[in-house]
Amino acid sequence: MKKTFLTLWIALCAVGAWAGTNLQVYYDFGSLNTACKNQRSDRMTTTLELFYPDKWGSTFAFVDFDYSLHPNDPLNTPFMAYTEIARCLNFWQETKAKDLSVQVEYNGGLGLYSAGPKDIRGYAINHAALVGLNYCLHTADYKNIFNLELLYKYILSPGNGIHNNVPLQFTFVWGCDDFCTAPGLRFSGFLDVWGEKLDGQQSVVLISEPQLWYNVGRWFKCPNLNIGTEIEFSYNFTGKGFMCNPCVGIKWTFD
Repeated sequence: MKKTFLTLWIALCAVGAWAGTNLQVYYDFGSLNTACKNQRSDRMTTTLELFYPDKWGSTFAFVDFDYSLHPNDPLNTPFMAYTEIARCLNFWQETKAKDLSVQVEYNGGLGLYSAGPKDIRGYAINHAALVGLNYCLHTADYKNIFNLELLYKYILSPGNGIHNNVPLQFTFVWGCDDFCTAPGLRFSGFLDVWGEKLDGQQSVVLISEPQLWYNVGRWFKCPNLNIGTEIEFSYNFTGKGFMCNPCVGIKWTFD
């Protein structure tokens, strides 16, 4: 549920010249019968993202909320919250190594699910701390960005146990403006791969969320408004097996 904004964040760690916030609102069609049984269709997700640079690097954060559109929940109660906050450290922005940064990050969240008509239960999304390196490749105008990260990932499971025997995460982030030479069209996304214990066995976890945004507001003097789509691909992420969630959404960027 990341990372259109993350694409910009990583590139601008080097230049430190931009700051901002955006809000994304998605309708999630769901992925029934492809992963865990509690995956539901007809739900909304909001994502609030922010990025602020400074002379020591930059800070990026986002928070996701999922809202149930189940007929038995007319109030559309939020049932999941997840957040990430990452700090990019770069004290050598004027050197030849300006594209290489040190990254520290925290991930975590919580959720609710129904075990019966009047039985609401909760679960935790395990704390995770990450540290490592990222390297950004980009064109001179920063319209095309390709970023590689290699991070040590420590997942703390209930009972203070280590939740991954292979504590590494590989991340690839990309972004392309005027995609396929179409003005206002942006193709972006990310791919995360890491190791985690599932049902007591070490497993590979994969998640990727390609996004396609069109700056529809450019036609009526409202460049803040974008419409688009996101497809959430995952393997062993919210349950064992493959999952594909198509979404449609709008994005508002705050100047």
